[in-house]
Amino acid sequence: MKDAMINPRAGGDGWGNGAGREYGLAVLTALTAAEIFGEAGAAQAQGFYTAIGRRLAAMVDLHAVRDLDGLSDRVNSVWGACGLGHVRIRPVESGIRVTHRGAPATIEGDSAGHWAALFPALLEGAYDAWFRQLGSGPALVTRIVRHDGDLIELHHGG
Repeated sequence: MKDAMINPRAGGDGWGNGAGREYGLAVLTALTAAEIFGEAGAAQAQGFYTAIGRRLAAMVDLHAVRDLDGLSDRVNSVWGACGLGHVRIRPVESGIRVTHRGAPATIEGDSAGHWAALFPALLEGAYDAWFRQLGSGPALVTRIVRHDGDLIELHHGG
């Protein structure tokens, strides 16, 4: 059984440090997603991952953030530490545009392709929560407006 878990690209048995750890976390994420998507409907699964994004956002201290550049810096440190890309946040006439790039388009072990649905939902929850922490009103919403490979664009506004 153990031989079936070896990932030759991870180096060693796939459970050590570095690439092995990343492989293990990706597989665990993929297995968790398969279970959630297998037991829940698509809308429920999206809601679950949006809630996970909100929980992630709550872990980030924004007390010193005063503007969108500060928010970008703070959340880029989170995404960078997780290997999940980077963001550019800018004001637009109708609200705030979030351009998230560089996250993996797929993850190891996700043969069903759930990552393509769960990661944008996680981002939607996280960015919405961060904007609310900074004072966004309840009438404004965060929604995905574009998803193409590693590019995910969101809009926060009315």
